Amino acid sequence: MLKRLSGLALLLALASAAYAQIVVSPQAIVVNPRPSFGVEVWLDRDATGDGAPTYQVGDEVRISVRPAEDSYIYVFDVRPNGEVTQIFPNRFDSDNFVRSGRTVTLPPSGARYVFNIAPPRGLSKVIAVASRSPLDTRELARFENESAIFARSSIGEEGFVQGFRIVVNPIPQADWVTDTALYYVGDRPAQAAFGTLQLRSNPSGAEAYVDGSFVGFTPVSFGTRPGRHEVRFVLSGYEEFVTNVNVSPGRTETVSADLRQRVQAGTASFTSSPSGADVYVDGRFVGTTPTGSIRFQPGQYRATFELPGFQSQTVSFRVTQGRDTNVDVSLRGMSASVVIQANVGGASVFLDGNFAGNIPSGSGRLELRDVQPGRHEIVVLAPGYSTYVTTFTLEAGRTVELNVRQSRL
Repeated sequence: MLKRLSGLALLLALASAAYAQIVVSPQAIVVNPRPSFGVEVWLDRDATGDGAPTYQVGDEVRISVRPAEDSYIYVFDVRPNGEVTQIFPNRFDSDNFVRSGRTVTLPPSGARYVFNIAPPRGLSKVIAVASRSPLDTRELARFENESAIFARSSIGEEGFVQGFRIVVNPIPQADWVTDTALYYVGDRPAQAAFGTLQLRSNPSGAEAYVDGSFVGFTPVSFGTRPGRHEVRFVLSGYEEFVTNVNVSPGRTETVSADLRQRVQAGTASFTSSPSGADVYVDGRFVGTTPTGSIRFQPGQYRATFELPGFQSQTVSFRVTQGRDTNVDVSLRGMSASVVIQANVGGASVFLDGNFAGNIPSGSGRLELRDVQPGRHEIVVLAPGYSTYVTTFTLEAGRTVELNVRQSRL
């Protein structure tokens, strides 16, 4: 990755069908939010590239650039009055293909030109662009005539951003990268123009937003104006993290977030035989069978099925993240009872053609339990006595009493 400006951003330059994705920063101007290689640019009075050295009008300045991969290098000077100068390549130094790790210093030794600091006073920016393929930079700066050494324009920072989108649009997102070095012309102001946010998350790779604007993927360094800012991290499968932080001029504030994995819901569907049963999950009504899929948080639950005329049934089930669970039950009808009070002890009783028992001598009372609801036939037989036949209807959970009287033949 780049040095400290590799991911700097303040405003999101949204990618569309027409433009490559870039991020815009008041400090770095244009940044690739996810480059695959890096480039460094620095000035002779700040070899680290991390500061903003001061030059007076008339001072000479030398600029150095080093790419991390073989690439074509372009260097621009963007001044506070809106002037843009393409420092490299130029009429004298036109070969801008630079090998990986090689440092190019401008002007090179023995060059027929020098760089002298000129007005206006204020904060200027040197922007280095490294690309795996050549770029057409005429949207950013043009040679005024055949004798001009450097290509120039007066498009300012906003125009530079718009033109840069056009310049990098034809090449793949991963094939270009930028870096920026700052310098002051004249006396340094009492307060630094920018502060820095170091944005980190665990796991990394989260989208980072500052004041609602996308600034890159964590870990990312973000140069911004001093003051209070809202920082937000977004990563698929994790809960969003939001905090506020105060950035002091010239200082670096670190924002770290341990992102909590979002618990994804699962689903459960409920069926029964027969259907039409009301389903209650942990006491809460959720539907009538068949229910279709219902969302639940992962965990263990208890479902109760209720249908008139059938016994309630309760089962346990588990919901798994991102999966559907089917809960199916076969309901048993509620049983009923038949009480037969007869006058002939020992008489045989048949229920729906099946022997059900004998009338006890003495009490004459026979109880038939667990009889399914519905219509039934009772036949009572005793030698030497008339046959008793009757039909009746049983309701679930109810008891029917039959008074049987048989006469001698």
